[in-house]
Amino acid sequence: MNKLLIALFATSALSGAAFAQDMPMVKEIDVTIDMTAITNAKAADYWKAVETDLEAAILSRVTDRMAEDGSTILVDLSEVELANGFTEAAGLEDSVLKGMVHQQPDTDNSKYESYELTVDYKLAAPLLGEGFDPAASAEDAKRAYVALVDTFADQVVANLK
Repeated sequence: MNKLLIALFATSALSGAAFAQDMPMVKEIDVTIDMTAITNAKAADYWKAVETDLEAAILSRVTDRMAEDGSTILVDLSEVELANGFTEAAGLEDSVLKGMVHQQPDTDNSKYESYELTVDYKLAAPLLGEGFDPAASAEDAKRAYVALVDTFADQVVANLK
């Protein structure tokens, strides 16, 4: 991931410098989850790549803001919430992506932010279109997953200060 950050920084430093001056700069993005804590096999399989996918989704939204002296964005996802959407009675429409988000600036601690962010299927559903059914097929379940990850990433970036 660090190689990717360095490459993105190098390519975006010149092109985005003027635009990015008014925007919060980002040094690093780190998403963590303890996948071993998810004992529901169906949930573990569905969310198996969420750490990498969410990092990439956030990074794709801040490439023009990458800087060596920016904030570190830390996201600690809740394993319990990821598993709860996969109980016997619930389906994917009960999926929730929840976690603590921390924005840690390198130099200005007055801009430190920490908050809990929750994105559920209902919030992500408008990205999928009317009548979408995540239980209809594996392809639709994947689209629901991407919508949840994208909506979470959008909210993280929207809250950068």
